[in-house]
Amino acid sequence: MELKRDLGISTLTLAVVSSTIGSGWLFAPYFSARSAGPASLLAWVVGGAMAFVLALVFAELGALVNSSGALAQIPLLSHGRLSGFIGGWSAWISYVSLPTIEVLALLQYLASSLPWLTHDEGGQQLLTGAGQLLAVALLVFFTWINLAGVNRLAQWIDSLTIWKLIVPVLVSVTLMLLAGHWGNLGIRVPMGQGALVDAIGSGGILFSLLGFRTAMDLAGEARSPQRDVPLAMGLGLGLCLGIYLILQLAFLVSVPPADLAGGWSRLTLSAHGGPMVALALGLGLGWVATLLLIDAVISPGATALTFVGVSARVSWMMGECGLLPKGLGRLNNRGVPHWALISSLVIGSALLWIGPSWQTVVSFLTSTLVIALAMGPVSLLSLRRQLPNEPRRFRIPQARLLCSIAFVMATWATSWCGRPALEGAVVVILIPTLIYVANRWRQRQPIDARAGLWWILYLGLLLLDMELFSEGQPFALPTGLHLLLLTVLALVVLPLAVKNALPQVSPHALTGLGAGDPTG
Repeated sequence: MELKRDLGISTLTLAVVSSTIGSGWLFAPYFSARSAGPASLLAWVVGGAMAFVLALVFAELGALVNSSGALAQIPLLSHGRLSGFIGGWSAWISYVSLPTIEVLALLQYLASSLPWLTHDEGGQQLLTGAGQLLAVALLVFFTWINLAGVNRLAQWIDSLTIWKLIVPVLVSVTLMLLAGHWGNLGIRVPMGQGALVDAIGSGGILFSLLGFRTAMDLAGEARSPQRDVPLAMGLGLGLCLGIYLILQLAFLVSVPPADLAGGWSRLTLSAHGGPMVALALGLGLGWVATLLLIDAVISPGATALTFVGVSARVSWMMGECGLLPKGLGRLNNRGVPHWALISSLVIGSALLWIGPSWQTVVSFLTSTLVIALAMGPVSLLSLRRQLPNEPRRFRIPQARLLCSIAFVMATWATSWCGRPALEGAVVVILIPTLIYVANRWRQRQPIDARAGLWWILYLGLLLLDMELFSEGQPFALPTGLHLLLLTVLALVVLPLAVKNALPQVSPHALTGLGAGDPTG
């Protein structure tokens, strides 16, 4: 049984918007303003440029490999099993965690009206027992909607995303008109080594903008994937970046000047459940606070709903390709990967008991996801060589140049998430990889080690760089020199990774490419 192809361009674009405008719009303007002040507007532009270059790369890949869960197929297709497992696992672990993050954000905002949902511990807002039970119930509800089939999912995505487009713009315009402290834009943050970098990485900007990949993850259920997937990625990302820029500007000019007496870095808006609600209540805008609390349910809820389904598509494809247990590749009578959905529900529910802060987890998840996305430029250049005559409805110009830029930017972004986030991401990726390799070795099955060893080199160099040259380390470098070092690192690894790709695409990716079969 195959996945049903019922999604059109509008639903794919709205899926991108739904996965991009989630808890990020409720938290990222605050954290990025604390890091960079008015320069946070520039940080959004830089973050948007990075996301756009990566989106161009994945637009071509999405036109070529138009299957649901394609992020698991692409590294397997070009570089074999070891690379496929590392790339697919990195994507899946970040995807399966995202619904949990969105539910945490949702309940943190609702705690202003329902204080029994959370309690303060060590300066962090953690879920109570009742809050954890409600969070699990929400994840079960989102899983049920996905189990109902892609048509039901499309209906929810379309209806919820229209709301998510309207509310941030309405709130932004209201704050600018009724507060409008434009002098705030003159209050600068001392631009130390990490101000702009922190805003993009740990401030939540990249986390908020990487939702473009959702169109690719649902490509197997699109009616015209080669045309619609690249278009949906571009339209959705452009629309969301515009909304985030308006929202960031509104936040900057709405903070009362008295709250900035100690500068942007000392701004505190932690009361009342969340920074945007605290700002609205401080300005006496009760109806805006109410609207924000309603949206705190809808925006993170819709994003969680989307990613419950998307994470299941990635694990389903890994099961289909033999990278995870085969049971995850089974579909129910509605063409939905039910075991993959249930596994995502179990993992997501377990993560609720960790109880970290939104910003800390966002740094970790962004690092993990960017590591997965770093595979895109490598695979695109490799597939151009492996499949030179394969028709592509979308081809990026100057592929080698753009892929080099994208790989450098992905390397920068991984570093910008911070040393603890990168260390955690590497541990979460390498331990399961060692288990996978040991299991394949025990079964005397090949792993395409030569084509996948570049991953070990790349992750090892990233860790070595962070341990030696990042801020606070023995040989810490100024930002400019550190970026130059990371650029050299990326430009050394990229051609090695492309050179060591498989001579021919892997048949285990189940795309049919190179054999004349339709993708699916």
